[in-house]
Amino acid sequence: MQVAVVLNSKTEKIVPIVEGDIIRLYNTETEKTEDFTNPSIYLSQGKRGAVVQWAESHGITVLAAPPSMLCELSYDSAKSKGFHYYRISANTGFAEFKQLLKNRSIQLVTDLPLTEIEPSAIVLPNE
Repeated sequence: MQVAVVLNSKTEKIVPIVEGDIIRLYNTETEKTEDFTNPSIYLSQGKRGAVVQWAESHGITVLAAPPSMLCELSYDSAKSKGFHYYRISANTGFAEFKQLLKNRSIQLVTDLPLTEIEPSAIVLPNE
């Protein structure tokens, strides 16, 4: 299975979509990784939704999800596309995440607590 993980490349910490500069695809069977530039760094809005769409376009429907990973709109979009999540705590490092998977200390879930979902910012046109 492939998991999309958003990372701060300097710290190797898993972070919410809007805070990471790379997306790492991690194959849980082979332990191979492939890094991509986070497409959200080029956007001023719709960042989380863009990453959900990017992941889906790469055949990925599993995300490592620290709190604030998704907003209401991106979470609804991900749910409608059948995404699953590995819930992790804030400041989890990538090496620690791999160990959690290896030890089966983390479970794949279909829903995230609403307390971990950010409100969606709606930008209204100037009137």
